Amino acid sequence: MKYPRVSSAMKAVDLRQIPPPLIIGERLNTQGSKKAKQLVLSDDFDGLIDLARAQVEDGAHCLDVCVATTERSDELEFMKKLVKRLSLEIDAPLVIDSTDPAVVQAAVEQIPGRPIINSINLEGDGSKFHKLAPLMAKYGLPAVALCIGPKGMAKTPQEKVATAELLYETGKKYGLREEQFMFDVLTFTLATGEAEFQDAGRNTLDGIRLVKQRFPNAFTVLGLSNISFGLVPAARKVLNSVFLHHAVKAGLDAAIVNAKEITPYNEIDPKERELAENLIFNKHPNALADIINHFEKIDTKTTTSKKIDVDPNWPAGKRAHFRIVNRLKDGIEQDVILAIMEKIPGNSNEKRITEIAKHVTHQAAIQTLNDDLLPAMKEVGDKFGAGELILPFVLKSAECMKAAVAELEKYLLKEKGSSKGKLVLGTVYGDVHDIGKNLVKTIFENNGYTVYDLGKQVPLQKFVEKIEEVKADAVGLSALLVSTSKQMQYFVEHARQNKFSIPILCGGAAINSNYINRIAKEGGIYEHGVFYCKTMFEGLKTMDKIVSVERGQFIKEWKEKIQKWTETKVERPQGDLPHSGIKPVTPPMPKVIDAPIRIEPKDINLDQVWNHLSKKSLFVLSWGLRGRGIDDPETEGERLFNEWKKKVLDEHLFEPRAVYGYYVCHNVDGKLVVEHKGQKIEFEFPRSSQNKHLCLTDYFGENDIVAFQAVTVGSKVQETIESWNKQDRYTDAYYLHGLAVETAEALAEMINQRIKSELGLEGKRGLRYSWGYPSCPDVSQHHLVWKILEPEKSGMTLTEAGQIIPEQSTAAIVVHHPQAEYFVL
Repeated sequence: MKYPRVSSAMKAVDLRQIPPPLIIGERLNTQGSKKAKQLVLSDDFDGLIDLARAQVEDGAHCLDVCVATTERSDELEFMKKLVKRLSLEIDAPLVIDSTDPAVVQAAVEQIPGRPIINSINLEGDGSKFHKLAPLMAKYGLPAVALCIGPKGMAKTPQEKVATAELLYETGKKYGLREEQFMFDVLTFTLATGEAEFQDAGRNTLDGIRLVKQRFPNAFTVLGLSNISFGLVPAARKVLNSVFLHHAVKAGLDAAIVNAKEITPYNEIDPKERELAENLIFNKHPNALADIINHFEKIDTKTTTSKKIDVDPNWPAGKRAHFRIVNRLKDGIEQDVILAIMEKIPGNSNEKRITEIAKHVTHQAAIQTLNDDLLPAMKEVGDKFGAGELILPFVLKSAECMKAAVAELEKYLLKEKGSSKGKLVLGTVYGDVHDIGKNLVKTIFENNGYTVYDLGKQVPLQKFVEKIEEVKADAVGLSALLVSTSKQMQYFVEHARQNKFSIPILCGGAAINSNYINRIAKEGGIYEHGVFYCKTMFEGLKTMDKIVSVERGQFIKEWKEKIQKWTETKVERPQGDLPHSGIKPVTPPMPKVIDAPIRIEPKDINLDQVWNHLSKKSLFVLSWGLRGRGIDDPETEGERLFNEWKKKVLDEHLFEPRAVYGYYVCHNVDGKLVVEHKGQKIEFEFPRSSQNKHLCLTDYFGENDIVAFQAVTVGSKVQETIESWNKQDRYTDAYYLHGLAVETAEALAEMINQRIKSELGLEGKRGLRYSWGYPSCPDVSQHHLVWKILEPEKSGMTLTEAGQIIPEQSTAAIVVHHPQAEYFVL
């Protein structure tokens, strides 16, 4: 299943994390953080950026941002400045938190990406909801929806789900979808001792369950620390951690919390865990007094989790295992050395490993890997799968494992048997995302496998060649985009036709078991297995089976399952979505119709192109000139820009070309039919499910005109980049690549301006929509554009999936309708 996402300018995050929860950092909030308030009052933006960065490093997926204080009246302007800085320097998506709808709107419109709004509710006359709902509908934003109705805060489970129902029904009037709601069922402190709130913990957990049952496509969120408000810090840390564990089990999707202050459930002292659960579930009348009395005896700075320390009397192998599971990196290298020594027959700690025969040391190192290190990572994986560990903890264990394996490898002979198996891994062609793929590599290597990482945008043939070269045991394909996931299907078809015998592991946000089972079965079952790996640890378990003696039985059982499998059909809403209601306008009449207009390098002045270039995008996104490591990003950016413009011109590194044209088109049954040389070429665009229910075809009438364009900076630049990388000129290659990307975009903007001028369009008329973006996501439609414009004559070709070569190229459809706007689906 494809889950809704939020994003910053640099990173997208699934709202539904697997395993949950989505962690929203709470420390950048002046209402709950003294430090944040002090930084806001002193205008310390650098300090606020550091605070944000620390939360991300501690595991926060998103950051809640609230700058409201009673001491200053410029919340709106301060919020705009802060979110602008955060957008440039922090990759985590933001959660805009304010009671003032005007502040929320200003922040949303200031930043790139797709933030979360915190919050909406129906308190009083519901005015805040009615002011923010149109903003949610316009930009497709999710929002924290507090279960507060006209009668106040919902307290019982039944009141919570009833209020959620009211919020949802009210939102439908604005075209809001179920997945845009992040219901906060509210929790109240357990520290008051008042009878009214003694069941607050249990009511919250039951409320989460009821809301999840009623709204399976929506999300649940909690301001977690409310449960412990009023208790001493040591007690709060335990109570918050235990409550989070039970809330996730009840169905909680997201938590607003300080990730650094959360302790894994199984690492909390059993006695303190019991005290917390007695209070949460109101097991007896003295539960509150017991927890207060217990923690009053503990210094507030003392850790509240059970003491995690290594017993020096344990065998070294057990100490290494313990360090990996509990994320204690310091000292692990020495424990690995001692563990190897302990496994050398007749050896004592006084002897040096280097004095022992190499093959004996090798066997002891293999035994240490198999008996101590790999079981530790398996335990981490099991806890991750069970929801006992969140991803940041897993990655810290992986760092410990890396350090351990790096030390152990010094004592391994490079011979057969030192690796459990070989995996060829890569992100499929056309996909530049590799975060998930890199996690897979880390986990597999830390579990004894040799991984041949081919990187991102890997062509099918490159996978094939590497598999044959290294005699791989399996291949791993990763894809983040729906469009690029088709490359997996092409690989399976190729493997089937060429009778490959390699198992195929597939993973990534774009795919699901339905898709993988379909491509494994269509055209005849691929005999050696196509496996959907939802997480990196599911991939690891699959790989373990593939290289084990159980492989035959494992493949047999998979084939039997695929033979019985039938595809689950997605139920569509009955009836068509309402039409956008856009009326056609009289089309402009260009001088030349149905004939592409080509512009060659000699006719393109790069200085004029660069006048259309976004320096902010070049300096910050493409060149990374941001952060406290650079004193004056703008000045440094200008210096580099001038330097690289000269280099490009002197060495003729860019060969810019463009092609565009005007064509007669028709809106026929929701499809855009373009006439070209006697052919009728059909474009079908998806319709937005949000208010207006837009579709690009809506902007055209029964007889109309459409423009297409395609531009490139040429193939020489990519050849130069590859050559410089081979010469270790990585910095030069980096800067050239960034400038080439932004120059292609600037050239596209310049051609767009020419089209608007030739059509006599004014104002915002003449918007260009590029494939791969929300309103026209299917890049395979580039093939249709290529039939019309024939950009190959201008040096641009396509991959099977519709990706443009050279890489620094772009294509678009230009819409003349005055009501045209950018929208999401």
